[in-house]
Amino acid sequence: MGFTETVDPRRIKMNSAIDHHRQIQSLPLWGWVLVWALGMPTMGLFAHDGVHVDVDRVNKELEKSDDPGPLYLIRAKLCRKHGRPDLALQDLKWARGCGVDPEAEMLERALCLRDSGKEAAALELLDQLVQRSGNMLVEALDERSDLRLRMGQIDGAILDLVRVHALIPDLEKSLRLGDLYERRGAHVLAAGVYQKAMELGIDSSLLVIARIRAETASGGYDIALKLVDEKLLDASLKAPWYQRRAEIYRAQGEESKAITDLEKALKELDGIFKRRPVPIHQVTRARVLRLLGRTEEARKQLEEVLRKSPGYASAQREMDLLDAHQEDAHQEDAQKENESP
Repeated sequence: MGFTETVDPRRIKMNSAIDHHRQIQSLPLWGWVLVWALGMPTMGLFAHDGVHVDVDRVNKELEKSDDPGPLYLIRAKLCRKHGRPDLALQDLKWARGCGVDPEAEMLERALCLRDSGKEAAALELLDQLVQRSGNMLVEALDERSDLRLRMGQIDGAILDLVRVHALIPDLEKSLRLGDLYERRGAHVLAAGVYQKAMELGIDSSLLVIARIRAETASGGYDIALKLVDEKLLDASLKAPWYQRRAEIYRAQGEESKAITDLEKALKELDGIFKRRPVPIHQVTRARVLRLLGRTEEARKQLEEVLRKSPGYASAQREMDLLDAHQEDAHQEDAQKENESP
């Protein structure tokens, strides 16, 4: 009768584990990487956890998607918008391998490089997209205009935006193009851009204010006054329009008319403050006080606003203007002293 050895299942499991450990120990480096990658769950390897709840939602979609390319592109955009262009660039590499639109991927890659501080590399990609004249041409020109402006290339920024504005003359692009012309001192061209937008039926107080500013700077006082008078007819708060009309009168040399309008504006604002001081009205009041030459009162008004709302940009801009005005006044006084016998 033969003898049959009883095999302990625990010994089999132990020997198997030892053999597996020896095989792993003998793997080259690339083998270790493959074992790690295959052993990780798919989303554990490709997820961007903790960036934002929007990204988390895309992670869940990726887990069950048979066509991940577009989702990688979407997640790249979200990661960039939430301050992680490094993760976005990683997603774009995966998206390229999944057959997404190469121009859409190139545009997003350019924006990621821009947000990573690699502006020259971003500009090179945008140049390539513009040369292709494909489906992303308008977007590429728009983004290249913005990037050129960041890099101090204002003329190039204008040329790009002119092409975009010719195709899409909306409010945002009209204001941007007009602003670029104003920065260049081309106030007549800026006024023309604003006028065209108004003639297209774009209704916005921002557009009217911009045109008043450009018309005044270019000597179109009659047009600027007409625009202000039209607004004064139905404005519930007239003080800002009195202030703008005063600036037009002052540019014309009509100082007495300017003072009269500024005093009207101040009277209306003081009446509002008796009921309830509102920060935006306080800034307007400070501006009126500055234009009246009452700079110390204007400063106290702005300091009060900024003490309560340190991040209020409008108040800070007005404070900067006040500082610049006083600095110019000090320089003029010093120059007069030097010139006096």
